[in-house]
Amino acid sequence: MIARFKRNWFNKTWFLQQLRLNFVALISLTTAIAGISYNTWRDHQNEINDNMRNAAFEVLTDLGELQTIVNYAHFQKDSTLGNPIEGWKHVVMVRDLSHLLKPEAAKAANNLYGNWQIHWENLNTDAQAETLISAQISETRKAVLNTIDSLK
Repeated sequence: MIARFKRNWFNKTWFLQQLRLNFVALISLTTAIAGISYNTWRDHQNEINDNMRNAAFEVLTDLGELQTIVNYAHFQKDSTLGNPIEGWKHVVMVRDLSHLLKPEAAKAANNLYGNWQIHWENLNTDAQAETLISAQISETRKAVLNTIDSLK
């Protein structure tokens, strides 16, 4: 009996008949699983892109405000509108949000933070400090715009 069971445990005829009878159902099941898998992946990708896009727009806003502070501090010598201490909040926000972007944008934001850390105190008196900070703001802006352009 055991030998007979081992020999006949798989009935090829029955299996092929079931395959023929349920072919449409199997194709439907395969299609449904593939569709759900793709939708899950696409939703995840859309969420990542949405987060990156929102972070990029926030970073661009902060970069614009930081550039305004730099311009008022250096060119107008206005300590109210060009208060370098106010610039710190924008520089820190840019650095923190840039971690949600592409590595190039994060690197540019870290470089901006480093330049600001070194030169912020001399911003209203040293032309080189303004030039270095403004150039780094521009470089960071380009990296953020490249991130936006790369989104799918």
